[in-house]
Amino acid sequence: MKPARVDTKILLQRLIGCDTSNPPGNEAQAAAILENFLEPAGVECERVAKDPRRPNLVARLRGRGQGPSLAFLGHLDVVQARRQDWSVEPFAGIEREGAIWGRGAVDMKSQVAATASAVATLAREGFVPNGDLMLILTADEEVGEEGVGAPFLVDERPDLCPDYVVGEGAGERFDTPNGPIYLLDHGVKATASATLTARGRAADASLPDAGPSAAFELARLLTRLRQYEPPPRIQPSVEPLLEFLVPGAKGDEERLERARAANPALSLILGALVTNVVRATTIEARGPANVVLEEATATLSCVTLPGVGKRELEAEITQALGDGDYTLEVVEPEGGLISRTDTPLRAAIEEFLAVRDPEAKLIPTLGYGYSDCHTMRDAYGSIAYGFIPFRYADPLDNLTRKHGVDEHVLIADLDFQTDAALHIARAVGQARTRQTEAA
Repeated sequence: MKPARVDTKILLQRLIGCDTSNPPGNEAQAAAILENFLEPAGVECERVAKDPRRPNLVARLRGRGQGPSLAFLGHLDVVQARRQDWSVEPFAGIEREGAIWGRGAVDMKSQVAATASAVATLAREGFVPNGDLMLILTADEEVGEEGVGAPFLVDERPDLCPDYVVGEGAGERFDTPNGPIYLLDHGVKATASATLTARGRAADASLPDAGPSAAFELARLLTRLRQYEPPPRIQPSVEPLLEFLVPGAKGDEERLERARAANPALSLILGALVTNVVRATTIEARGPANVVLEEATATLSCVTLPGVGKRELEAEITQALGDGDYTLEVVEPEGGLISRTDTPLRAAIEEFLAVRDPEAKLIPTLGYGYSDCHTMRDAYGSIAYGFIPFRYADPLDNLTRKHGVDEHVLIADLDFQTDAALHIARAVGQARTRQTEAA
């Protein structure tokens, strides 16, 4: 049998070589690769699909029914990549400079490969957990508009109900003046979208003052949105992180400023954890080439703090935009659920770090973006954490490349993730339910 780390690397290269850019997704190819990897090891695999081209995959190592169940949660789709922007072919899984390069290497095929390798290794060893060990891999996580991914899965399989879930989210190692830390994402911000429509008046584009242009009005409004700086709002779930970075500091703005100075990558995350983030993602403006535009539209991606509703979000965006000739339509935010942190799953992660990176501390906090962990919390009541450990990567590199160009994961981090999954699965798999312990 090959060492697990070799299996993981080869599996990741095959998964990256399978183009699951969303849209259109076509996750069936990746599901087939994983079935071919897992089933010979003795792992049960089941596709749960609304569209055969876009299945979800559930892999299971059945337990004794005497302990909590654990699921490693991942997604098979990736964001699109423009080949001309990359220094390597984004769907080749090239090994270079001690890393595997390609779209999805960080988000999140490295964790998919690592957890699949861990589950297969445990199956080959004959490990029987007290509770079921699952690998839940979804379609359409990156876009989520086709109704084929996690929401469909939980409706079709209400029986899965994992007690504990480890999905995507935090896990980079940050060096700070108070020592290195890893973040544990135990909740997510909510997500919403808004449509901003700027208006103008049709006129001959040959005349400089014939009428106001919707294009210029939209540009003005988006500039105001970019310049808007809301005051920080510190959530209770972010307090442990701030207290570690700046113990005893007073005043939200001063605390945040000092905390953000601890690490440039951590600064990016902290900035997202204390505000509603509103960014323009798509712009549409159509009309004759010789006519001043009457209408221009921008779609705003909104990632809101837990508890923020539609009216509050609409009021904040309107405040940022100020006066102008426009309309704004906002949908109700979804998400924002938080899991407790006093669990055997957190203890298992801390035990792993105590052995493999003993100087580092694990800090629970809020996740800065959406993940399918929310669906697991909402549908099953699962304790769900986002945690993909990157021991060796520059966290700023990860944060700026995962939806950008030249995405890559260090092979050393791929090994680290595989070892983490093995440790977590063994530790939780050896736990027992209270009823069993009493008996």
